[in-house]
Amino acid sequence: MENLEISKKTCALSFKDQNSCLLLEGNKEYNVNMSLQAYINYNCEYYGSSFEGRIKGAKKSLGMKYKLPIVIEESREIVFFPTKSYNSEKCTWISLNNISKYEGNSKKTIITFNSGIKKQYDISIESFENQMLRATKLLLTLKNRKLELK
Repeated sequence: MENLEISKKTCALSFKDQNSCLLLEGNKEYNVNMSLQAYINYNCEYYGSSFEGRIKGAKKSLGMKYKLPIVIEESREIVFFPTKSYNSEKCTWISLNNISKYEGNSKKTIITFNSGIKKQYDISIESFENQMLRATKLLLTLKNRKLELK
């Protein structure tokens, strides 16, 4: 893959191994030769901040401390949320913008993305909905702040 940047079409980012991650872009999956954490930080920096800065902003906006969603890029409102702790190898980052529908149970959630691709993740439906709610709240906060500037 030539472009390393997360875009509006990016659906999910998953751990592959210590030195690489998987990028689901539309209906294609790409191997990225960076750790998941390094890739997310690269994109935060590319769009003008850092992972730590994005987390700090989310903490301040949401008043929460754990498993926080982050805004990768403000102007296009690209928001991702984690399925597990950031430090977990089983963590996947899901794009709030690309979820078409979802279903699940106490162990797994199957997400249908806007591209039509279905993927199963190790997150309970309750946790998934909670993470979506947090990400939606962060996005709404961002949108409201933009409106206040007009």
